[in-house]
Amino acid sequence: MPNENEMRKLNIDETIYETEVPSSFDRRWTPKDERLISAFIPGTVIEVKTRVGSKVREGDILLILDAMKMYNEIAAPVAGTVEVVAVSNGERVKKNQLLVRLK
Repeated sequence: MPNENEMRKLNIDETIYETEVPSSFDRRWTPKDERLISAFIPGTVIEVKTRVGSKVREGDILLILDAMKMYNEIAAPVAGTVEVVAVSNGERVKKNQLLVRLK
């Protein structure tokens, strides 16, 4: 039976590597839903700057997240209306935890 695995070439820092990709590998890319704003890192919510029903523009600050001793302004990636604020001031969040959902 012939090998069904596919050989792929990768260029990493100007070095070409050839690797075998098993035929069982089936990870299709799906675009992220920009209306779901999640924590990119664990941290503590310092200040929620929006509320349900608020209309936001792309770039508006939704909340401040303290992560690794740095304050991070979490901005709206797209314009929309705040449908859910899933966190509150002082709440500890995990990586990928939902913070805000827009509609």
